[in-house]
Amino acid sequence: MRRKTFAVGILIGILSIGVGIADTLTLTRPATSGHSSRIAYERAWNKDCSQAEAVVTITRQPAHGTVAVVASTSAIPTSTPRMGSTGACAGTTVGGNAIMYTSAPGFHGQDFVSWDVVYRFQSQKLVSGSTDVTVNVR
Repeated sequence: MRRKTFAVGILIGILSIGVGIADTLTLTRPATSGHSSRIAYERAWNKDCSQAEAVVTITRQPAHGTVAVVASTSAIPTSTPRMGSTGACAGTTVGGNAIMYTSAPGFHGQDFVSWDVVYRFQSQKLVSGSTDVTVNVR
């Protein structure tokens, strides 16, 4: 019982400091059987284009493969699904997390992966969201 009370206390504490809950993003991505494929990239940046923290937690493991969260860098594109227009930061390279999927050898078909992400900005504002991905393995 204490464990449930503690978890509720943490949730209330986070909500009181201003967590914004984003909608769930639903994606479909291709992958090649037995090979590692980047199915998504989670990154966030501050107003000065510096990297903001992005913590990814896998909430649904794939049934026919594995998923890994790998630290890497990439250029901020002109727009991204969660952020909309990136303005002056477009083209800037920032760190983030590549979501890498590898199917079981010989598997062909659909697999599913889900994760939550929490972004922490310089202002200490937290923003969170969920992503569900259907992986079409060829």
